Amino acid sequence: MRSRITKPAIAAAIAVAVLVGINLTGRSGVAFADIVKPFLAARTATFKMTMEVQGAPPQTFDCMYAEPIRMRQANDEQGVVVVSDLLAGRIVTLNAAQKHAVVMEITNIPDDPNQNQFNMFGEIRRHIQEAREAPDDSVTFLGEQQIGGRTAVGYHVRTPGAELTVWADRQTQLPVSIQRVAGPTTFAMTNIVFDVDLDESLFDLTIPDGYEVATLHADATKPMEGDLLQTFRLWAEHNEGSLPPSVDMNAPMAFVMAQQTKLQQDGQEPSKERMLQLQQTIMDMGRGITFVEKLPAESDWHYAGKGVTFGDAATPIFWYRPEGSGMYRVIYADMNVREVPASELPKAPDS
Repeated sequence: MRSRITKPAIAAAIAVAVLVGINLTGRSGVAFADIVKPFLAARTATFKMTMEVQGAPPQTFDCMYAEPIRMRQANDEQGVVVVSDLLAGRIVTLNAAQKHAVVMEITNIPDDPNQNQFNMFGEIRRHIQEAREAPDDSVTFLGEQQIGGRTAVGYHVRTPGAELTVWADRQTQLPVSIQRVAGPTTFAMTNIVFDVDLDESLFDLTIPDGYEVATLHADATKPMEGDLLQTFRLWAEHNEGSLPPSVDMNAPMAFVMAQQTKLQQDGQEPSKERMLQLQQTIMDMGRGITFVEKLPAESDWHYAGKGVTFGDAATPIFWYRPEGSGMYRVIYADMNVREVPASELPKAPDS
């Protein structure tokens, strides 16, 4: 029998896994710094957010943001509401139809809440700040185009791990749309309105009476090399000893699709406990992917683990140069790590 819970549960797993001054005028006369200023200064905001992940149907949420770093996301079609308060360290997902709640407890919240990867509004703010402070060509003018009957000017923004495309009304200089692309995942923000009055009750984390409650755990500390090792271990544990085909944002999606295939082949409806375990595993694996995503270009990292079996002590699968070091760290398929000079590095898989 084909599982009735697989598709919505997998979609929820994806959502959890994946949810964390340039002086440039171009030819338009509208500076990048001017069009992003309202976004950086907003106390509150409302907008529509559409999330697209390769291999899954798009999901659209009506979103509200309120300082300090709180979010409310509602999908009326699915009957799902997600409320997050990152200073409180909690994200609550409510499914009214199933009377089911998932509480994500977040520990080690950074001092600067905008550095928290669990809030998309804060994430985009961080990307914009990085671009404004970068001394290189992180921001590129895209020209003008018509959007909804208005002339809009656009900028493309490159930051470590993600790219943004910002379109703003030429006359008002207010953002019309902001798109964030990271690997196979795209977030698009539209219908953006800043500094609106929002009732505090909209951000209430209280779970209604009669709801079944499950809990997930997330660590907001900066991911380290050990998190990447754990990602390899978890992948192998759930995929017959194989290692991931990549260590970019495509990896979580590949994991989800592999697990979806297994669940369908089993012919049995997975329990809520099993789906909760899957969500937790995806979140834990995401820390290792984020570690790689945040490595600077100077780290010269390479991944050679595709098709390799976990435990092979002779096969190097990942290497990189830590910041400020003249040596490279090489991870082998048995999770042993060695330091070697550049002259002794393995051959890169793409060379």
